[in-house]
Amino acid sequence: MATLLTEVNSVLGIEIGTINTRAVLFDVVEESYQFIAAGIAPTTCGEPQFDAMPGVISAIQKLQDITGRFLLDLNQKLIIPSHGGVEGVDKLLLTLSYGPDLDVATFGLLNDISLEAANRLARTAPVRIVDCFGINDRRSFQHQMDALLKARPNVLIFAGGSDRGATKSIMRMAQWIASALQIIPAEDRPKFLYCGNRSMSRRVKELMEKVTSVQITNNIRPEIETEDLNQASLDLSQLIVKEKIDNTNGLERIATYCSDKPMLTGNAMQRVVRFLGKQYDPAHGVLSIDLGSAHTTVAYATSTKSSFFSLPIGSGFGLENALKQSRIADFEKWLPEVLPESQVATYLWQKTLFPASLPVTQDDLNIELALAHHLIIMAMRELENRQELRSRNFEPILVGGSALTHTATPWQTLMALLNGIQPVGITPLVMDKHGILSLLGAAGRTNSLMPVQVLESTAFINLATVVTVHSKARPGTAILNARLQTQSGKVVETTLEQGNMARLPLAFGESGLLFLDPLKKIMIADIEIGKEPIRVKGGVCGLVFDARGRPLLLPADGELRRNLFWKWSNQITE
Repeated sequence: MATLLTEVNSVLGIEIGTINTRAVLFDVVEESYQFIAAGIAPTTCGEPQFDAMPGVISAIQKLQDITGRFLLDLNQKLIIPSHGGVEGVDKLLLTLSYGPDLDVATFGLLNDISLEAANRLARTAPVRIVDCFGINDRRSFQHQMDALLKARPNVLIFAGGSDRGATKSIMRMAQWIASALQIIPAEDRPKFLYCGNRSMSRRVKELMEKVTSVQITNNIRPEIETEDLNQASLDLSQLIVKEKIDNTNGLERIATYCSDKPMLTGNAMQRVVRFLGKQYDPAHGVLSIDLGSAHTTVAYATSTKSSFFSLPIGSGFGLENALKQSRIADFEKWLPEVLPESQVATYLWQKTLFPASLPVTQDDLNIELALAHHLIIMAMRELENRQELRSRNFEPILVGGSALTHTATPWQTLMALLNGIQPVGITPLVMDKHGILSLLGAAGRTNSLMPVQVLESTAFINLATVVTVHSKARPGTAILNARLQTQSGKVVETTLEQGNMARLPLAFGESGLLFLDPLKKIMIADIEIGKEPIRVKGGVCGLVFDARGRPLLLPADGELRRNLFWKWSNQITE
């Protein structure tokens, strides 16, 4: 039986995704919060039911079947609070990623400062930027007015001016926005988020409240050289959550049971990553990538800064956007076998019509894995374009999304991550197989203990620890002897060659001491290679060495490239 740790012992988390709804139970076991089980059911927000409740009830029923614990009463209503820890739960959390992207129009003063900051803020949420307006917009006033009316956005984001600066320009732009909104029927007017000069907040609010609902948040550029999106991103996400609840049947009924405000899945994930960034070595960064059906979400944090964005590309509903930005050759280059371009294109476009479909044949699975490779590459490219990535030295990398955690084998997932992210240094790769990271972020707002304890448990699966070795030696040259001493006292060794990969067995949950003996001049990011051993943790795929170089350069010739894929795969699976 659970030992009372706080006034809240059992927590039920509901994550409503584009394809699946997940019900996750956490409880106190031996005086520590643990992940108990998860039930999964198809999301029913869309056709034919258009109601979130059936999917939620079905997911909870499957959770009941797994745990043997009654969570619903005879009327299919959630039992909350719990009855002596035997029935029901003490707390309910809700995160959302379901629903079409909202249309957003951004407003700013200078295009390369406040307007671009407003666009970066918008990209932290699952939205589409339909138009942008600045004081140096070359369109006439009438054309700008027509463009705004034609775009019919759901949300307006207005940024501009450092604190106590550019008051006249802000007021002038606010006045023309208000004038434009008066033309739109009151029920169709977009919500308004102001994230500019704080000294103008009251005046802007008084003006805009006459025509639409207004949300005031922190100035995202309080100084010309300073940008802070964190609070504004949370406020934007809450605005979007309210829009989703208002426009999706069943969500309001679920929200009434919640112990805290529902959160967007991505923003909840960011909270955990930001926390972890302050716990690990400040020279490294914490990276999380979630390959969803509609979006690919990326969060990156160090001890001093964080970055977060949601790309409208994914393995299902977001695949069409990915295809529009890519060539078929971008996917073909990662295939281990020759497939006709028409077959690859047909499968991918068919997937846009049936986003929930699963690969049936080996060819289908290979195409899905090639898609995962390319989505990760696109996400990393966007992260680098933001110029916030100090290096690709991460500790750890957290990955989620069924394309990586359920469809593929651990070895296939490992190769997709190494080829797509191309980390340096010594990197633990961790899988969020149960999709609980965002729920821990949501829980952290009111219970900081639970995320910490669950993160330290076995709920997350260590895929591997990867040691990336850089050398200028010729391919095939032996560059390193590695010796691993496990906790049980067993000693295993391997020799790493330039351009190749190698593996030493180290089980999930086990740690060991790694001794490195360089045979050539090598570098492992910021690791000082000497006689002192390095403590490493094991994983499903053990301890993996990667000496293929950074950036990873693949042969243009298809046959040579595929031969390399098979060689690397054999080197880490034997």
